[in-house]
Amino acid sequence: MLAFIKKFLFVHKLIFKGYSLLRIAQINEVKRIEINGSVLDLGSKKSVTNVTNYLNTKNKIVYGDNYSEDPDDLKIDLEKVGQLNGIKYDNILLLNVLEHIFDYKSCLQNCHSILNKNGKFFGSTPFIFRIHGSPQDYFRYTDDALKRLLDDSGFKEIEIKILEGGIFACFYSSISTITRKIPFLNNILLIICQTLDKCVYLFSKSMKKIFPLGYFFYGEK
Repeated sequence: MLAFIKKFLFVHKLIFKGYSLLRIAQINEVKRIEINGSVLDLGSKKSVTNVTNYLNTKNKIVYGDNYSEDPDDLKIDLEKVGQLNGIKYDNILLLNVLEHIFDYKSCLQNCHSILNKNGKFFGSTPFIFRIHGSPQDYFRYTDDALKRLLDDSGFKEIEIKILEGGIFACFYSSISTITRKIPFLNNILLIICQTLDKCVYLFSKSMKKIFPLGYFFYGEK
């Protein structure tokens, strides 16, 4: 019960701050990850809103982004293979990036090539979520597509997990972009929508699977 209360308060604290339900689900998933060795956060730069800020690691997180102006960050175009000249990492994260990459096969090939042997690859991407250019937004992937793409890129031990979902969770995700301007309204709406989804699950447990907000994926080299 105590763990449930802590999680509930944590989620609603982030909701109040304006975080999306999908990003909160990603944060909760990242907090569960066991990390050993070097870490590269691809397609990202240091920011107070980074999902990887919640990563449980004592090692420094290295960022790799084609648009970063920080000299400490790696400059890498994820659509061009083989730019890091033999640099390897034990763990690579690709969070909220894949949908912004047009040549996604080259991106995944890059991720695989710069992983050490037995290295771990973690990623997440939205599905039923608003268009958000960064600078462009190209694709949405199903779990079947992600499994095939990771397998074709050479990853093994592939796992795909649904991050939130359901008819009312999707409704909340859409309407919350407007209602977040009113303090505490999103907190109330989330409780209502999650309760309604639980009622729907009593009649159809597939609703979360066919109405996912996003996915978290994992693979090993």
